[in-house]
Amino acid sequence: MYRATDHSLLKKLVIAGCGVALTAAAISIPLLSGGASAASEKICLTGSLHFDYRSAESGPDKPWKTKPVRNANVELWGREGALGSVRKLNTQALFTDVSNGGFQACYTPETSQSMDMMWVRVSAESSKLWKVTNGNGATFTWNSPVQTAVSASRSLGTRKPPSGDMRAWHAFDTANELWWKRGNPKSNCWSARETDDNTCIELAMQWVSSAPSGTVYDPQQNTVHLVGDAPDSEHTVLHEGAHFLMHRLFGGWFPQTTHCRTHWVDKASSETCSWTEAFADSTAAYVLGDYRYVGSNGMPISFAHGPTYDDGDTVQGNVDGALLDMWRDVDGGTWNRTIALLSTHKVSTFREYFTLRSTANLATGSKARQILRNHTINY
Repeated sequence: MYRATDHSLLKKLVIAGCGVALTAAAISIPLLSGGASAASEKICLTGSLHFDYRSAESGPDKPWKTKPVRNANVELWGREGALGSVRKLNTQALFTDVSNGGFQACYTPETSQSMDMMWVRVSAESSKLWKVTNGNGATFTWNSPVQTAVSASRSLGTRKPPSGDMRAWHAFDTANELWWKRGNPKSNCWSARETDDNTCIELAMQWVSSAPSGTVYDPQQNTVHLVGDAPDSEHTVLHEGAHFLMHRLFGGWFPQTTHCRTHWVDKASSETCSWTEAFADSTAAYVLGDYRYVGSNGMPISFAHGPTYDDGDTVQGNVDGALLDMWRDVDGGTWNRTIALLSTHKVSTFREYFTLRSTANLATGSKARQILRNHTINY
């Protein structure tokens, strides 16, 4: 759901840091040398960070599952002597591994052969591209147990954040899926309109266990607000993240919507509402490889036009199905040319999008129009 300015509406890629090229290989974490004497040896803390979550996509029972925390910022903290100052020890960007949430953070003592204390801090932030904060705006972090009198490398094993923070980590990790498929060949940023890796607009997701307002996207702050069990649904996280993506694709402009305070997948709203909400719905489905929306209660609704559906392009579910079918069946199985189109045009309705498709060498002929008719859209 998107919130307008004046009312509420109901890596296997690895980030190598802004300004550094991306790689599809397994993560390679740079090691920091402290410039110590030959007598000192590098000391590393290794381990992995996983999180438990309730999976709405697995059904209304929302069974517990576990995933690794991927692409999260990693810092090594500590001090050499008991009288020294505690400080961040790494100067190069470190990230958790995309396959197993692993981390390896190293430091070579400068004045001794051991460290008085060391620990690893993992943040629910990936470079400066997306993050998850609490109600006060502080990024969620996990600190490993403090290691004392460390003279050799140590393994911390597999760890998990506190159970009360698990939904924040689920939201953070889910955003990886959207970033990987954002379709921007020009930079690490979310949109090709942003070409400088050092000035990417960051997606902020704020999660609180309870709040007076619902799950919405606030374009004024580039912030997704997630409440309660909303992160149990990866569709919900990606849906709200897709409003941010559309906002960035349009260069900071967002369509003005009408009749969108309350809206449903299978019911009519307006052309502007159905377009913005359907783009968000279908983004989530495209990223996850399915054809439905799943709410935080685990209840799915298919985008195939059914008996509960109203007709026409003011119904977001009809636009959902039309978008997904065109991306999969006439656009070569990818939305990349649609993303490129939206990066150069500001589009307020599905009709405008369909009309513009020909400018991006996307089909608008009989096969594409039949897809629209299958979803009761007739142009």
